[in-house]
Amino acid sequence: MKRIISFIMATVLMLAAMPALAVLPQASRVRTTLLDLSNTASSASSAEEGWAFDPTGYNGKPQLTLDSYGTAGQHGAPIIVPKDTRILVSGDCYIDNACMGEAHDVLSGCPDGYLIIDGTGTLNLYAQSYLGCCLTLPNGGENVDAEYLYINNVTVNCYGTERDMYNVMTKLKACIYSNHNIEIHNAVINTDQGKWGIKAEGFTPIGGTTEDNCNEILIDNSVVNIQNMNDAGYYNYAHGIWITYGKIRITGASDVTINAGSESVYSRHSFTVDGGRVKILSRPHASTETYALIYCKCLMLKDGLESFYVGTTAISGADVLRVRDEGTSTLGSGLTVRIGSFENGNYIKGTDPDNNNMPAIYVTPDSVTTHTVRFYGFGGELLSTVEVPDGGAAQAPEAAASVTVPNGLYRFRRWDKPFDNITEDTDVYAEYGLVGDVNCDGTVDMRDVTALNAYLVNCGEVTELGLFNADVSETDGVTAYDSTLIAMISLGIALP
Repeated sequence: MKRIISFIMATVLMLAAMPALAVLPQASRVRTTLLDLSNTASSASSAEEGWAFDPTGYNGKPQLTLDSYGTAGQHGAPIIVPKDTRILVSGDCYIDNACMGEAHDVLSGCPDGYLIIDGTGTLNLYAQSYLGCCLTLPNGGENVDAEYLYINNVTVNCYGTERDMYNVMTKLKACIYSNHNIEIHNAVINTDQGKWGIKAEGFTPIGGTTEDNCNEILIDNSVVNIQNMNDAGYYNYAHGIWITYGKIRITGASDVTINAGSESVYSRHSFTVDGGRVKILSRPHASTETYALIYCKCLMLKDGLESFYVGTTAISGADVLRVRDEGTSTLGSGLTVRIGSFENGNYIKGTDPDNNNMPAIYVTPDSVTTHTVRFYGFGGELLSTVEVPDGGAAQAPEAAASVTVPNGLYRFRRWDKPFDNITEDTDVYAEYGLVGDVNCDGTVDMRDVTALNAYLVNCGEVTELGLFNADVSETDGVTAYDSTLIAMISLGIALP
């Protein structure tokens, strides 16, 4: 019944929208063929499309200015710029590789040089089926010291489509990619459905065993939100921040959230956090010991960070943290491991035998006041215990959507109190409602039918919980049909 009602409503809305769709104006700023400037030696521009190119516009090097290139309704085509190019972004720009009909990066520089993304605007980059990267400085260059991707001030939103667990190995690319260094300063980065959120191959001197001269992914004073899964919940082969031969550092007032799969952070050398907040809420795609949420040479948490939080793997046998060099990780003198421990140069995850969404490692400065938040599920079962900084928000575990017990079916309704501003130790309980129990007396019988019928003809009142229980068909509103279903429940007749 729910599907039939949803189909009818969707059809009505579609028919109602058709006249409006028919008269939508066509956007003027649109490009349907590749904008290839890689070998352009003279100035070029299109005011209508929203771009201008000057081969010597940035300290004698190329500059491409994008001013509202593409629109939300009609995206612009992919762009290639020469090496050593600065792209200056203003307004909201929309770039899409769908018009190419083949694998193609959305916005890319050329090897053997740098690519700078600067300005005050927003880049919305769409890689259809992820046949290509959203933003890339590709392989092929030999000038290691001069190759880097530098992102400053702008907002970059990377989107993918049609991701499923069967095409991940052959189709999914990185959202943001560079063969060598990546620096992100004062920017906002959002990635959705890439095989990697931010990836660099990196470079380590041949034969070198230290990281003094290796490449780096640096995130400084930036907000990074990596959500590399699709609506179906596939985490398979989805990584967060990855450098194959290099190191990762997060500093300044950065706020980094990663929701992906195993190896959400991968660094052949160190993974250092000396500023900002890091939240890793990922799940691995396998339970073998080779998969971990974090893989690095050593984890270095230093004074200056605000918080470092790693959730459990939710898969028994999968590691939260794996380091190449045991005993070499560090903990700042002004930091406290509030969940887990730090012993002999190693971080030890907190005990979580049942994988109940409890954080595995949680580190904050000594000066931070924290509070304990306990989440209880149906029947008072403890689901998770988290430590939250004063004034911070707790992350709720996943409560059972429904529970069947001898007296009926209970549905999850809500948590009994807010937990977005925790200022004291708090117990939060899941509230459930008994399906059909209109008068909230703990049973379902004909008195509930009578109470609902009286309410439907404006001759009686029903509480908020009673209305939730009465919505048996889950159609966002009670009707006479729900009354019939409740009567069937009270008589012990199976629902259709």
